[in-house]
Parts: sequence; C-alpha cells; structure tokens
Amino acid sequence: MGGLIAYEKQSTSVDSIISQAIEKGVEPEIMERFLAMRKELKKEWAKEQFDLAMANAQSRFPEIKKTKEVKDNNGKLLYKYASIDEIVRQVKGILSENGLSYFIKTEVGENKVKSICIVKHIAGHSESSDMEVPLGTKTGIMSDSQVTAAAATFSKRYAFMNAFGIMTGDEDKEHSHKEENLRDATEDEVKKAITKLDKCSDVDTLKEVWSGLSKEVRANKDVIRYTNEIKGNIQNENSQGGKTA
Repeated sequence: MGGLIAYEKQSTSVDSIISQAIEKGVEPEIMERFLAMRKELKKEWAKEQFDLAMANAQSRFPEIKKTKEVKDNNGKLLYKYASIDEIVRQVKGILSENGLSYFIKTEVGENKVKSICIVKHIAGHSESSDMEVPLGTKTGIMSDSQVTAAAATFSKRYAFMNAFGIMTGDEDKEHSHKEENLRDATEDEVKKAITKLDKCSDVDTLKEVWSGLSKEVRANKDVIRYTNEIKGNIQNENSQGGKTA
C-alpha cells in the first residue's frame, strides 16, 4: 500500500509537470524526457510490486505433496513425485491472491525440448524462467510423440518450479522410462553444496545454485532442509525491507 501511495504521488507530480509543459508549448525533446521519466517510474513501481507479491506468495506456499505414485510390475511402490498439475493445484490460489499469473511456452528442437514459464503481475512487470532437457531414449512401446510429451512435461514442471522458487526433494525419475536407483550423495558433495547455498543472498541466485546441483545432492535431506531455511531467511528479509520502505 505504501508503494502504491508513493507511486501515485510521483506520477501525479510528473503528470502536473507534463500538463504545464503542454500549456507552455515546450519543445518536443523536453516533452519526450518527461514522458520517459513517467514510463521509468511506472516500470520501477511495477517491479517493486512484483517482488513484494512474489515474496509474499513464496512465504505462503505449502510443502508440496507428492501424490503421483510409480510402482513396479509387482505393485511395489518405487517412489512418489509431484506432477505439474498437482503443483499448480496446490499453489494457484496463492498466486491469484497476490496478483500473479503465468503461462508456459514450449519449444521442440531436433533432440531437445525447452519450456519457458513467464510470470506476470497485475502491475505490469513480468519475468521468465526456462528449462531445457534432451529427449529421452525411445523404447519399443513409446512413439516419437510420447517421448516428446514426456520431455515436455518434465521441462514444464521445472520451469514452473524455478520461476516461483518452489523446491521439492523429488528425484527426477519420471523423466526416465525405466527404474533408476540414485546413489547417495557423499559427505564431501553435501558440504560443497551447502557452502554454495550459504553464499546465496537472493532467491534468483538460490534457484540457480539449486538447479546446478546433481540429482543425488538435491535428493539429500540435509541439503533440502538447508535450502528451504535459506529461502525462508531471504523471504523474511525481503518482507521486512518492503514494510520499512
């Protein structure tokens, strides 16, 4: 609310200057400067509103529930993961309440699929996050279109999660068409990951570091817990900064 009031005061002041300039018949070059000033003020305000809305939404995101089950031929549960539909279902209400929306574009290449999640805020600012993955190996029971669809679903899920800073401990197994047992991350790998995470001062950097970790490290409970703690600290600092502003 404080940001909106500040923006309205600045905008009104600039509008008043522009009106006076029109009445006095100032040169077009000067008028263009005033219009550029007004445009820049709107962009800065929109970015501020986007950041505040994203911080508030992230602080309210629930622990994503893994409801999708994968079983072997004997019916034994191998693992669970959260599908893109389930993730969206769990957070869409929070996004709407904070004026956030999104759409995903998918680009299919010769041997890869790229999904781009564009996040928009009602104030006008938008940001994007993309995820590119190679096509999986075709099997005897999968057509070319099914292989592409599987890769597209995988890339959409991670593009969406990265765009909103959503983190889960899911192993990336649904992208594979056969059972794949991940080894446990070594103690040295966990220590190095925590050192990298500890240097993150904003959510974007945190997401970038997280995406660069191996699947084994991302599946480590200590790394997951530490990452969520850092994300929470960053969000708290951003929220407090927004309130004091």
